[in-house]
Amino acid sequence: MKRHLLLVVVLLGSTPLQAEIYKCTDAQGDTQYSDEPCGSNATVFIPRVAPAPAGDAAERMDKTQRLLRAYDVENAERQRQVTAAQAAREEAEKNCTHAQDRLRGVTQARAVYRLDKDGNRVALSFEERAASEEKARAQVERWCH
Repeated sequence: MKRHLLLVVVLLGSTPLQAEIYKCTDAQGDTQYSDEPCGSNATVFIPRVAPAPAGDAAERMDKTQRLLRAYDVENAERQRQVTAAQAAREEAEKNCTHAQDRLRGVTQARAVYRLDKDGNRVALSFEERAASEEKARAQVERWCH
């Protein structure tokens, strides 16, 4: 039955409105539709017209426009979230690289310096170096995991 309805829809879509559709039943009882009479028992088939949708067309259009605007707002928010997440990932990658470089510098350098208020280098003591190394490890933990 569904196949026959599909055929009717196809025939309606592919023929001019003034063309007739013929309905025929063969010897096995199968119904066929055609744009030409298919035998002596062919009858003209008149498809039913779908009823007009309820409600005013302007009201339906307004509802459709509101729905489309809501979709646009939702999509814009989703895009904003994706962009923010991507920026956060990039920032975390940058900070991770910086923290790893700092840790490498603190652990692999023969001497670690800090600058005093006059801009002169002052070598860190063993305790200061250990604290600097611990701080660098904490930054690596924060940004790289």
